Amino acid sequence: MIVLLTDGNERATLAATRALGASQVRVVVASEAGRSLAAASKYCWKSVTYPSPLDYPQGYISRLLEIIKADHVDVVFPMTDIAMQLIGGHKDEFDKMTVVPMPSVDIYETLSDKYRLMQLAQRLGVPIPQTIFVPNGNIKDFLEVISRFPVVVKPARSLTHINGRWCKTGVQYAESKEALCRLYDEHEFLQQPSMVQQRIEGRGQGVFALMQYGKPIGLFAHQRLRERPPSGGVSVLSESIPLPQSMTDYALRLLQHVGWHGVGMVEFKIDEASGKPALIEINGRFWGSLQLAIDAGMNFPIGLYRMAIGEQVESSMSGYKYGVKSRWLLGDLDHLFLRLFKPAYLPPCIPSKFKCVLDFCRLFEAGMRYDVLRISDPKPFAYEMQQYLTHLL
Repeated sequence: MIVLLTDGNERATLAATRALGASQVRVVVASEAGRSLAAASKYCWKSVTYPSPLDYPQGYISRLLEIIKADHVDVVFPMTDIAMQLIGGHKDEFDKMTVVPMPSVDIYETLSDKYRLMQLAQRLGVPIPQTIFVPNGNIKDFLEVISRFPVVVKPARSLTHINGRWCKTGVQYAESKEALCRLYDEHEFLQQPSMVQQRIEGRGQGVFALMQYGKPIGLFAHQRLRERPPSGGVSVLSESIPLPQSMTDYALRLLQHVGWHGVGMVEFKIDEASGKPALIEINGRFWGSLQLAIDAGMNFPIGLYRMAIGEQVESSMSGYKYGVKSRWLLGDLDHLFLRLFKPAYLPPCIPSKFKCVLDFCRLFEAGMRYDVLRISDPKPFAYEMQQYLTHLL
C-alpha cells in the first residue's frame, strides 16, 4: 500500500512518515522543493514536488492528481490547513482515484474557522475566553466595551483569500486601545471577520482525536510545557497526560456535533486562577506534537491509515502512557533565544531567564524523547540543522 503525505517540511509529516514506514507502508512525501525534512527520513520511499499551493492552487491540485495516478497512491494525508482547504475543495476528483480520510470541506470550515467555531461553542455550552466578535474590521465600533488589556486578536482563518490569492494570517496581541487600532489598520486580513479575546493565563492542553463519522476511535491528551514564542505559540516541549474529563467532554461535544471524520486536535487553555478550560481552537488535521502521541503509544497515522483502507482500528487505539515527554530541540533553542534577547509580553508564571537556561540544559531525563532527533533515523535532524544554520547565517 502507498500513502502520499503533503508538506514534507512539517514535523508532523516526519512523524507520520516514520510511523507508516516502520509498519511497511510505502510513503511518498510531497513538498515544494526536492529536499524536505520528511523526505530525508529512511522511511520515505519516494519524494516528489508540486507548485506552491498558495501561489498556484490549481497547479498544486493538478500535480497531486498526477502523482496519485502515476504512483498508484492508495491513501492521501493532507498535512496542513492549505492542503486540507484545497484538497477538500476538489475532494470529488480525489475520491475517484484514492482515499482522503477527511471530512467534507463544509464540516472542515465549520471547526477550522475560529469565528464560526467560537459561536458554535457558545451554543453547545463549551467555555471560551471572553470574546468580542468583529464581523467587518470596524474595531472602533467596539473599543468602548474593551476594558482589559492585553487582548488577543484572532482572524477567523489561518488562511484567507485576498485579491485572488491565499495568504497566511496570524494571531496578534495588543496592550492598549491604540495598539489594537494599529493592528486593524496594518493587517488587511483583519478587515474580514475576526475576534478580540481575553488573554487566558495558564498552560495549554489539548485533546487529540481520531474520529470515524462522529464516532471516537482514539483519544489522547497532552500539555504544553514550553512554547515558541514564550508568550504562546508552537509547543517545543510537551507531555502526555490522562484525558481530563471535562475537556474531553467538550472536545467530543464539538467533534460529534458535526460528525467529524479523520484526525483533529482540540486545544484549550487552563485558566491559572480558576483551573477551568477555555477553548482556543481546533486543528482539523495532524498537529505539530504528533510524535509525542506516537511515542506514548497512540499511533494516529497508523490508525488513520487503517481506517482509510477499511480495517478495524479500535483495539490498536485503546490506551497510552502518561508522563512521556517530547522535545523539539531547535524549537526549544529558539524559545531560549527569544526569552533571553527579545522583550515581549510574557505571562506571570513564566520562569526567569536563569531558570530558562538551566531548563534548556537538561538534555536527558526520564520519559523524554526528541521528535526530530533520532539516532535510528538521523538524516532529518541533519537536514533540519543545515536549514537552521542557513537561516541564521
